[in-house]
Amino acid sequence: MRPAARGHRRQLLAGIALVAGGLAVARPVAAQTRVLPDTLDIGRAVRIALTESPALRITQAQADQAGAGRLAAWGAFLPTAGGNLGLTRSTSARSTYEAEEGPTERLPERLSFTSQYANQGFGLQLTLLEGGRRFAQLREAAAGVRAAQRRLDDRQRQVLATVRGEFLEALRRQELLELTRTQIADREVELDIAQRRYEIAAVERTDVLATESQLLNARIRLIAEQNLLEVNLRQLVVSMGLPPEAGEGLVLTGDEGMPAGLPDIDVIVRTAVTSDPELAALEADRSAASAALWAARTTYLPTITASMNWGRSERFGPEASFWQFRPGDTGQTFSVSVSWNIFNGFLREQQNAQASAARRQAEEQLRLRRLEIERDVRRFGADIERLAQTLELLERDYAISRERLEMEQERYRLGTGGFLELQSAVGSAQGAETALIQNQYDYRIAWSNLVEYVEGRP
Repeated sequence: MRPAARGHRRQLLAGIALVAGGLAVARPVAAQTRVLPDTLDIGRAVRIALTESPALRITQAQADQAGAGRLAAWGAFLPTAGGNLGLTRSTSARSTYEAEEGPTERLPERLSFTSQYANQGFGLQLTLLEGGRRFAQLREAAAGVRAAQRRLDDRQRQVLATVRGEFLEALRRQELLELTRTQIADREVELDIAQRRYEIAAVERTDVLATESQLLNARIRLIAEQNLLEVNLRQLVVSMGLPPEAGEGLVLTGDEGMPAGLPDIDVIVRTAVTSDPELAALEADRSAASAALWAARTTYLPTITASMNWGRSERFGPEASFWQFRPGDTGQTFSVSVSWNIFNGFLREQQNAQASAARRQAEEQLRLRRLEIERDVRRFGADIERLAQTLELLERDYAISRERLEMEQERYRLGTGGFLELQSAVGSAQGAETALIQNQYDYRIAWSNLVEYVEGRP
């Protein structure tokens, strides 16, 4: 089957330039089955990845941890409370006593003593003032939650980009495998013609041997292509979060259409620097670092704490029950304390220096990411433009080489053409066809890479 026919049957990522269509299928859905169908399209591949990817689940767990940290930061504004309840029974015995003067005397009988004690208490403690540290820690925790959420979005984008790219690579290998099968069929026809012409002494034995060698080489390439396809399929299903054996016997299918036109790189750059989830995560990191710096500076300020305690207790004789829950002696205390750490061996200075360095680092990481986004977008745009121009030339080259091959095959059958001319045409057609398929998938992969930056969320 020729590339023109296969292209219509195996085109994928319909209008990949129309990114919304490709991204719409990337939303998480209900739990997917782990058993893959016989055929798999790119839409189902990314849906399975969103539910099964271990990398995505790890990032989700990290986001959950960040949420717990924000809850703890809110809790710092509330008083701490604690209660206690105690029941004690003690027994002792003495067989000696110490007189005011003289040695220790031994009692005629051993004396025993038993006492019981019950106590209950409840206390509250509230930090009234600590220089705004709790507010800074709350801002830091909130920024941490935003960063974790944006990193979850970025991880989704990375998973989908990986699955899309590996799907295209596997589909490329699948089409090259089919191309090799087609070439084997062509070589078999040529071998049959050479043998029939040799039987009537129209060609030399060398023509038959050379044609058979070409057929054997094509079969060797078939084995190599099959192995490469199996490797790509295993890598694809592992990236989807499934075991490697799930890719055995899997057939990939694509959608109609090829990316059309050239992207507006300036618009994509402006879009990417406002919607890129990794960039948003780094901005949240910068906010968290600023809040952490403010929290470190508040360690120079005093802390005021108020506490209130209620308690009751009572001692009982040995004749009373051990289980005493209503002791009669009561008491209440209220206190306000001020503490101020005047000097702690430059630990505060170290904390402030580290927090300041962390904020500067966060700012530079944010600036670096912006530069990387513009670099990548412009590189992918240049790749698309170059590949689009090359694709036009390769399509024309393939059409010419195919027409030449058909002419040489007809001449060889009629006995008016030579074997060397036929093999030259065969080699040119094979090279042009392979180059065309490779360039088509390079073009699609370049568009797929650019898709990551068109919208920040998958």
